[in-house]
Amino acid sequence: MFDPSKPPSTLAELAQRSFVTFPDRPYLGQKKDAKYDFKTFAQIAVRVQNLCGALLESGLVRGERVAILGDNRPEWAICDLACQMSGIISVPIYATLPSNQVETILRDCGAQLVVVSDKSQLAKIEEIRANLPDLRDAWTYADFPDREVKGAEFWTKNPTLYESTWPAALPTDVATIIYTSGTTGEPKGVMLQHKNIIADIEGILKIGPHLGPDDVFMSFLPLAHTYERTAGHFLPLRLGASIGYCESLRTVNKNFAEVRPTVMACVPRLLESSRESLESYGNSLPEKKRGQFAAALKLAQKAGMAKGGFPGAPSLNIIEKIKFAIFERAVYTKVRDRFGGRMKHFISGGAPMSPEMGGLFLGVGLEVLEGYGLTETSPVIAVNLPFGPRFGTVGPPLPGVEVKIAEDGEILARGATIMKGYWNKTEATSEVLDAENWFHTGDIGEFNKNGCLRITDRKKDLLVLGNGKKVAPQPIELRLQESRYIAQVVLLGDKAKAVSALIVPNFGALREWATSENLGVSKDEELAHHAATQKLLRREIDQQTTGLADFEKIRKFVVLSEPFSAQNGEMTPTLKIKRRVVAEKYGALVE
Repeated sequence: MFDPSKPPSTLAELAQRSFVTFPDRPYLGQKKDAKYDFKTFAQIAVRVQNLCGALLESGLVRGERVAILGDNRPEWAICDLACQMSGIISVPIYATLPSNQVETILRDCGAQLVVVSDKSQLAKIEEIRANLPDLRDAWTYADFPDREVKGAEFWTKNPTLYESTWPAALPTDVATIIYTSGTTGEPKGVMLQHKNIIADIEGILKIGPHLGPDDVFMSFLPLAHTYERTAGHFLPLRLGASIGYCESLRTVNKNFAEVRPTVMACVPRLLESSRESLESYGNSLPEKKRGQFAAALKLAQKAGMAKGGFPGAPSLNIIEKIKFAIFERAVYTKVRDRFGGRMKHFISGGAPMSPEMGGLFLGVGLEVLEGYGLTETSPVIAVNLPFGPRFGTVGPPLPGVEVKIAEDGEILARGATIMKGYWNKTEATSEVLDAENWFHTGDIGEFNKNGCLRITDRKKDLLVLGNGKKVAPQPIELRLQESRYIAQVVLLGDKAKAVSALIVPNFGALREWATSENLGVSKDEELAHHAATQKLLRREIDQQTTGLADFEKIRKFVVLSEPFSAQNGEMTPTLKIKRRVVAEKYGALVE
């Protein structure tokens, strides 16, 4: 039925091929009764077919839109795949968005149906339903069993229809509309065709031929993001691999031990959190072991930086190699066990990762492959190669993706992975897609001598000081976040005399330090503004920014007692800082 030598042409074909090829393999796993329960490809195939029937039975037709507003669960995947099999365009929405932003998306795409995870999400829809003339119905995950029964009855009445429905999709059909998280303005609906996502997956497979049905992915990032959607949803489906869904953000460490993943898409913040957890664990050890653990992590970072080819990173000397071998048995194996004990790759994207972070993880035997892409590019443009990452870069372009650097330094991309355009926004589409089909990313970058792409900053994020000097904030922010006392940082300075910074401390590490200094301060707000804290952070800032040009150095900083968050409107759902919002909200504090 399927030619294994050829890639699938649509997401519907991709799904059906895996359902037929891997019927008895474990596919989607969810925590139930204190343990993970994985359903097979055959079991999920039946549910997908029946929900597809329910969509058609409800009156939906090919090309209409179904929005999915919910947490990562098997039902999310089943709904998305049912849409692909029926030719309906799925529109994922972040579960954390407030009702007014949900309304904006539903109105813009004209969704006829919205599927929500629970009553709290349904309440959002009920609040805004009067303003949504196109919306005909709302289903919850709890409705699925009854809907699937209706779908099965629909196929009984139309016994040959399914076999002509799912193959009807064309590679050029729009498979999904994904709304950008909007760091710079109103969200835009990115139209991705079947061929766009397929091309991205096939490009990933060309650099990862060692991946296969025995792999286990852990799904942590929201499926509403194209990064998790491609790398953590469609890619494992193509491989015939398993997917275990995290219970929540708070249970990630526990779920590592339970799912024991081999591959995981992540963002640098998860890695930073894991590093902080390791450091806190080390600080809790008896004094003798505490020093050994800290030395082991420091040596791991040095070894990993050298192995990752970071420019100027020194190799280990003979004494350090002996110590490394000792730490491998005494420390590093235990660190890997904290992540399940069989992780092949973390794939990091969504935000820049510091080379020091990648070096630490590689040194303890956990390879992090940093990549780069955008929603509009399905998303991967470039990614580091397995078993040979180059820290400080996002790796070479993905096979099948052309990349060039424009005269002003902007990264341009072209290929089958590039979106069709923005939904109902032809002018916005023409602003980023030129006459030769080059997509203008808005990012500034360059290629190194090895052909690896290095991102230097966002084109719109560059700070232009009052004297005309230009400062790229992200590399400096990454340096500062290497301090164990700094959790978040945003540089300001556009049109100003000098660069300034907003600092959110790592309060866990800061409290430990305050106790050792006998400051007698316990509340975060008091600690943030304590004179001793100001001196500590001034020293950390100066140490982390040595070697910068004089105009790049941070002259003033303000310490905040609350972290930036999506709930406060300061970050996107994918944890990217909304610089304009932050600058407007806190700029006066610096002044």
